[in-house]
Parts: sequence; C-alpha cells; structure tokens
Amino acid sequence: MGSYVTELSVSSVSMGFSLALVCPLTIKKSIGLQRGKNDRIDAKRIANYAVLHYRKLELYKLPDKDLVRLRGWIIIRDNLVKQKVSSIKLLETFSWMAKLADVTESISFLEEQLKSIKERILEVEEDMEQLIAASTSLYTNYLLLRSIKGIGIINAIVLLCVTDNFQRFDNPRKFACYCGVAPFEHTSGISIRGKTQTSSLANKEVKVYLTRAAITAISWDPQMKAYYKRKIAEGKHKASVINAVRAKIIARSFAVIRRQTPFVTLAV
Repeated sequence: MGSYVTELSVSSVSMGFSLALVCPLTIKKSIGLQRGKNDRIDAKRIANYAVLHYRKLELYKLPDKDLVRLRGWIIIRDNLVKQKVSSIKLLETFSWMAKLADVTESISFLEEQLKSIKERILEVEEDMEQLIAASTSLYTNYLLLRSIKGIGIINAIVLLCVTDNFQRFDNPRKFACYCGVAPFEHTSGISIRGKTQTSSLANKEVKVYLTRAAITAISWDPQMKAYYKRKIAEGKHKASVINAVRAKIIARSFAVIRRQTPFVTLAV
C-alpha cells in the first residue's frame, strides 16, 4: 500500500466513510474493450464497478498497529539482508584483487561493515520477537506456526503480516492463489491442452519465503522428505514437487490456526 492510499484509507475510516480497496487490474479486466482514458473517465469506470459489484465488496478496516510495526521491521530486515549479500560479494571481489595489490585496509573495512550488518539483523529479529511476545493473539498464532517444520522465525512473522494474523484469507486455497502457489489449467475445447501451471499474478516476495520454508521442510520433516523423494522417483519435476510442498505448508498453517493446536509431526 502506497502513501496516497494510506492517507485516503486513514482519512476515510476516521471520517466514517465506507471504503473498499480493489485491485486496479480487477477493475480493468471487468470493463472489457475500452479506447482512450483520462481521470474523469477512469473515475466513472470505478464508480460503475462499485455500483455493479457493491454486494461483493468488503469494507476496508485499518490493520492492527502491531502488524504495521512488524511489516516495518520486515522491510528493514530485507534491506539489511540485501546489504549483507552485497558486502559478501564485494569481499569475494577483493579476495582476488589482493593477488594484484595490497587491499588489506579495504578488506578490513568490508569485514567490519559485514559484521555490523549481521549484528543489526539480529537486533531487528529480537525486536520483532519482543513485539510479538507483547501481543497475546499474535504470540499464540506465532507459536502455532513455529510448530510446523520448515517455518522459522521470519517465515512465521511474514505469514502473520501478509494474512493480517489470518483474518484476511478464510481458506488456504485463496492464500495459495495470492502467493502464486495454486496451479491453474490452461485448456480450451479438445484441441488446446496447455500445461497446468501457477500464475505470474502473485505476491512473489511471499512465494520466495514459502520456497525457503519448503526446502527446509524437505530437509527436516520426515513426511515431506518421503513425499519429495517419492514424487521425484515418479518422474515429477523438482520445481513442481517443491511447489506442492509449498501448498502443503500453507494448508498446515491454516489448519493449526483454525484448530488452535500445534502441528504434530508423525513418523514415516
């Protein structure tokens, strides 16, 4: 959500106006073939969409303040991680430059910088955990998510933020679709038989986190490891199997939140 939408949302809620946020692409696709555009025409099209679909629109509610703070820390952490990766690559570059000239001071500077970044990342993670611990609802769901093999500290926090503490999506299929994990078929009649594949219209950042969770689960969860090996033996593509594991992790996440009981890993 950008700054303009945030200002509009806060003002609308504070003044008691009804507000619904809809993806612009959804409105554009619903209009059909159109030629030309300007602000007046766009406003009319948005108004027409609201009139036609008002029964399906969900009124916007301001997010929980703790979740807003967590999202801020996640953004900061992501930025620090990028800086860490950049520093590591620079160190690798200077390691071969050292064969040509004395770059000891430069290497020392980069090592100190890298050390500082790692310390800041740990500080951010500690602050996030303290913030979660202070909120009963967040902490309960956080512990439930952590009971699933593959979901670590950051993955659990990302899931809480993206789902608004599991209030934004009412079932795992919708969330899988949002993350680009749910597969869709591409067929028409009897002649077109395209591959069933995931959509590119997705939150790819969350998908990256889920991929990391899936890879970890395959390594440490006996059930996931057995499933992965079985599917690979059947000739399935690795990416396809990892996507299936992503979907299973999403399903498990929604299940533990719905039941309010930790996940129990069964022996294979």
